[in-house]
Amino acid sequence: MSPILKFKPVAFLVAVLLILSPGEGRSQEAVSYNDVARLFAGLPLSPGNPLEGLLALPSVNQHYAETSALTKTWRESRLQKIDAWSRAEIRPRIGQPAVMKYMFGGPDFVHAATMFPGIPEYILVGMEPLGVVPDFSTMNEAQLGDYLKHLNFTLRDISRRSFFITKDMRTDFQGEGVNGVFPILLYFAALTGHDVLEAGYVTLDSEGGVVKAAAEEGTGLWLRLRSTVGGVAAPEQNLYFFKTDLSNARFKPESVFKRFLDSRPGGVGYLKAASFLMQTEDFSNIRNFLVGDLDYILEDASGIPANFLELYYNVSYYGNYAGPIDMFTEYNQPRLHEIYQSGIAKPLPFGTGYRYKDEDSVQLFGIKK
Repeated sequence: MSPILKFKPVAFLVAVLLILSPGEGRSQEAVSYNDVARLFAGLPLSPGNPLEGLLALPSVNQHYAETSALTKTWRESRLQKIDAWSRAEIRPRIGQPAVMKYMFGGPDFVHAATMFPGIPEYILVGMEPLGVVPDFSTMNEAQLGDYLKHLNFTLRDISRRSFFITKDMRTDFQGEGVNGVFPILLYFAALTGHDVLEAGYVTLDSEGGVVKAAAEEGTGLWLRLRSTVGGVAAPEQNLYFFKTDLSNARFKPESVFKRFLDSRPGGVGYLKAASFLMQTEDFSNIRNFLVGDLDYILEDASGIPANFLELYYNVSYYGNYAGPIDMFTEYNQPRLHEIYQSGIAKPLPFGTGYRYKDEDSVQLFGIKK
């Protein structure tokens, strides 16, 4: 299912011009975003595509080896557990929501797609810059190798801890190499078994409608995807990432991003490592919007406070609540201590959020009353 996109009178990047083969006398050809995504994720490329010449480079071979090892460890230590748990505890209870809303998650499509596969539309929100997909024709082999190493380096936090550390991402994006989330979203799309059919920059009009835009005018990214898990092509899906401030100062009834969300009511919400922002009055607008809008919410303890969530949802509890980490001690929740000491919580077989060790992570799953 493709979104209804309005066209502005600006050029829209539908493919990047990348270099084909190493050495002198190289020529440029249009390369699909799908093969760029597969290169980033260390996966086989489509036969005869223009990037094949890069596969002979030692730096690219090293990237493939390192990425393969990282992916194997990541899947075995966390993603397979999340998938199995979601199959047993979450998916049978939510059916097929039309939309997933992941506020404060940054470009974390990998956990969104693992926990909630097959959603027609994913909406991710963060404060990270959009960035660009590189033009490899401007790079020599050393520069290409450095870029690919930097790409994997930016993924260090989420692969080990299940979330991006905002201050680390800001530092990562300031130097040479990956300068925003676009390459990371491509990487995650391929990693989670999706073909990238189309991608580019978008913005929102005054009514919250999605409009294709040039890179310099974009406030978000759009990827049109199709899952190929199991070797069967599935219906198309839309993935959005918007760089937007969700504080009360910016997220208001008249804001275009709220109008965008209003046009996609209900669905499932996902909150993870959300900095406890919605437990402050400065982010009460987005908190109140979510509990009024979403049919289902899955969160850790850093999202909507448990005693507030229970007013609107029938909540199931998983894991073991050990309180907040030292950085967030002021957000200790007596209600969660009470619940978890009562023995009603079910086991949680994986770590997630700030408490990313298996033995002290929690998940709260709410179904609208």
